[in-house]
Parts: sequence; C-alpha cells; structure tokens
Amino acid sequence: MMNPDRCIVEPTMATVPASGGTSIHQIISESDSRMAFKVKMTNIEEYRVRPVYGFVEPRGRTKLEILRLEGTAKDDRLAIQYAEVPAEETDVQAPFKAGAQQGEAIIEIRAVTK
Repeated sequence: MMNPDRCIVEPTMATVPASGGTSIHQIISESDSRMAFKVKMTNIEEYRVRPVYGFVEPRGRTKLEILRLEGTAKDDRLAIQYAEVPAEETDVQAPFKAGAQQGEAIIEIRAVTK
C-alpha cells in the first residue's frame, strides 16, 4: 500500500566490494507533492553519494549513485531524509536548514572482500 506523504528507496540494500565499486538506487516519491531530500552517511571516509541533496517531483523518481572507495570490509548505512516542499522552492538545502524532515528511508550497505 502506498503512503501518500513519503519517499521510498529501491533497492534498500547494497553489497559492494570493499576494494571499491558503485551501487545505483532510486528515490521514489509516493506523494502528490514535490519532495526535497538530503543524504546522510555513517561512513563519509569510504563513501561518496551523488546527489547529496535533490528534489523528487510528485510521483517521480531520482537516481542515487553510491560510490565505495577502497577500505575495510564492514557494514554501513545511508539515510535519505525527506520533506515536502512547495513547487517553487529552488534552494534544496533550505528546508533542512529550517529543520524540516518528514521522514527517512534507509539503505543498508555491506562492503565485502571478494
């Protein structure tokens, strides 16, 4: 069942080589409103994400790329915080600076040795 005021992420898990690799995900809006998102990581030394901030149009989707740099094999997580924003909003960071957060979606990441 769809929740009309949230974003989800697919897939919710990723397995990447500890030696480095990329995982592609989709941030999907189940809302009739425009959503802003912000990505937070538990391990900023070994991961890069693109984009860190962004908008998802009503009932739309946006690609999220997770890049794993070479490092120790371990589990990490990434949180995608989101908030509803007006259609005319142009500053994607503004809602989060103002303390807006409607919810979050989590991606569990496992870095493994091959």
